[in-house]
Amino acid sequence: MRERVVAATNTERGATEASALAPASDFSEVRRAQRATAAIRELVESADLHVGRAIETAPFVERCAVGVALGASDLRAIADSLASAAAAFNATRASDDGVVRELTSGYRPLRELIAAVTNALDERGTVLDRASPALARIRKQLAQAQGEARDRVSALLRSAKFAKAIQDSVVTIREGRFVVPIKAEFSGEVPGIVHDTSSSGQTLFVEPLAALDANNRLRTLRIEEEREVARVLEALSREVGKHAEAIEGNIAMLAVLDVLVAKSRVARAMQAVAPELSDESALDVREGRHPLLGERAIPQSVTLGDVRVLVISGPNMGGKTVSLKMIGLFVAMTYCGMQLPAAEGTRIGRFERLFADIGDEQSIADNASTFSAHLRRMREILDAADARTLVLIDEIGGGTEPNAGAALAIAMIEQLLQRGSCGVVTTHATELKLFAHATPGVANASVRFDPQTFAPTYHLDVGTPGQSLAFPLAIAMGLSSELIDRAEALLSSRERNYEQALADLAAVQARLATERDRVAREERHVQTLQENLRARTEALERERRSFGTRAEERLREALSGFANELARRSDRGGRAKVTPAQSELLTRVLDELHRDLGIAPEGGDEAAAQRFEPGDRVRVPSLGQEADVLADNGDTVLIAIGPMRTSVTKGDVRRLGPVRVRKQSAGAEALAASAATTAELDVRGKRFVEAEPVVDRWIDEAVLAGNSPLRLIHGKGTGLLGRGLQEYLRAHPSVKNVRYGNENEGGSGVTVFELR
Repeated sequence: MRERVVAATNTERGATEASALAPASDFSEVRRAQRATAAIRELVESADLHVGRAIETAPFVERCAVGVALGASDLRAIADSLASAAAAFNATRASDDGVVRELTSGYRPLRELIAAVTNALDERGTVLDRASPALARIRKQLAQAQGEARDRVSALLRSAKFAKAIQDSVVTIREGRFVVPIKAEFSGEVPGIVHDTSSSGQTLFVEPLAALDANNRLRTLRIEEEREVARVLEALSREVGKHAEAIEGNIAMLAVLDVLVAKSRVARAMQAVAPELSDESALDVREGRHPLLGERAIPQSVTLGDVRVLVISGPNMGGKTVSLKMIGLFVAMTYCGMQLPAAEGTRIGRFERLFADIGDEQSIADNASTFSAHLRRMREILDAADARTLVLIDEIGGGTEPNAGAALAIAMIEQLLQRGSCGVVTTHATELKLFAHATPGVANASVRFDPQTFAPTYHLDVGTPGQSLAFPLAIAMGLSSELIDRAEALLSSRERNYEQALADLAAVQARLATERDRVAREERHVQTLQENLRARTEALERERRSFGTRAEERLREALSGFANELARRSDRGGRAKVTPAQSELLTRVLDELHRDLGIAPEGGDEAAAQRFEPGDRVRVPSLGQEADVLADNGDTVLIAIGPMRTSVTKGDVRRLGPVRVRKQSAGAEALAASAATTAELDVRGKRFVEAEPVVDRWIDEAVLAGNSPLRLIHGKGTGLLGRGLQEYLRAHPSVKNVRYGNENEGGSGVTVFELR
């Protein structure tokens, strides 16, 4: 796991620190490390934080601090590293987490130093002309001198006088001076200085006397250039030395962020989550996956708390050691500030020691057998184990005579229990499985396998011991049936019975596991269907309401136009009289339209409960007119709009004037309610939302009148209205003894109930 973090780092110091990752011993430090990893992962996944490449600057900065000048490439590498630190620091400013602010508190801006180096040196470590005015002037003169020297040498190449002596018409450079290649036999015919010869000796590289002055000037300018470049690098190195402390702090901060970003990348690749931390010496791993197995990992859940020691058994190659190592890795990774490939809710407790005895430690050089090596390790564990210790032992008590090894293993586990330690051990010993079954604080666990093929599934089943499957595996490996039969006969009857019981139990467990998986899949499928149905229902309800609103507006516009037309005819002296039969027909048509379309006028339920008195001033929204009440006819109101009289539903009437309050004594109210209330109510044809307020008012009036029992007629139909009303009645504070009617009372189409 350390190697994975190292591979994800981008800085040399970050890689060094990642390679030295170790579990923290201070639990408060573990909490801090986990908070830091979570905060940095959030920044990384929001694409706000990236750590650029950075070298280990310490040795270079130390040299600068004592006056040593660095090369251009080293200085540029330092500047790039500081720029990476600045970019990372700026990205962390988006976080409000106190731990992140603490991690970056040592950062010091070095903008001027970074700008000075990057302005003078390019990415390849070349000193640029703009590094200093003197360097720019020298290089300009140098370019002119080069051109002059080249021209003079080229003139000799073009001369017919020396044509026979020229080996190749190419101007070349030797020792920083422009020369021409001359055939060796014509060396005396070309005046000049020989600077070099070819490997064959047939060619001489001669500097013509005509180019001597130009080459001398060129050489002088190059020396000046070198001195100016050295001066620039020395000045930049001095600046680096002056800021040695700040540079060290920035690179140290960058390394810390680099490791945290690397942990975040590893966590994201593993689909890991931040573990919950507990002060108890316990753990609860939920659907944990071994971090090194990737997509091949099978989720496993393990809990240690009330159960202090878990005994895992099962066949070889079945995954016992994988479970063991996963638990140990999860604890170690948590204490290194790493997140875990597990489900949300995974909790890791506070441990101060983590011991593991896994693998073969036989050593010929130390004269130690496997068993003696395990015993030495167990002595170390038992000497230090306490209530804050987690112990992991593979094949406990193995490597010696089985009965003696099992007895030693039981005694060791008893010691761990006495000290309050937590532990996970693997075994094949029957005695340990029986011990785990009978001992409080110890539990069996087994790795699941296919009962038909005996192939491991790598699932961990807590609560049941596992079979070693020695005989089935031997058969699968091709051993003869005679040998297997003989081996089975040599087993004691007790062991055979135990193995058979385990086999039967394993078969039951396999069937239960298959059934559990099937039920889980069906539950997920049903949940998906319910969510889809809920979404469709909500969409249909929104559409129905929208349709109802549009339909109501159209009806209102049509009736308003009708009323306005009547008013105009009345104003012109025409006949605008509406007969009672026409009013009743119009009201009935409107009611049917509302019912068929599944819509109701605004405030219908509330308005229908109102009482109107002759002379009340009201407004009729559907007609867009004000009117005077002539009479309250129960569900309808007779109104007058000018000379026109008509009946409208109470749901389409809004009172404008004050409500007239008629004072009655309590006895008079009860008498009136008793006279107006019946012991039977028919709500057939209504929806539940329409029937509920009617039933509620009916019950209130019945309570006031003292009527009981009551008979509610809702019809059979689909049964939805009846079931909905019965649920409502059972929750009503005034109702008791709710039941469907008997055969002579209407059966399931009627609900009979009493009042308290």
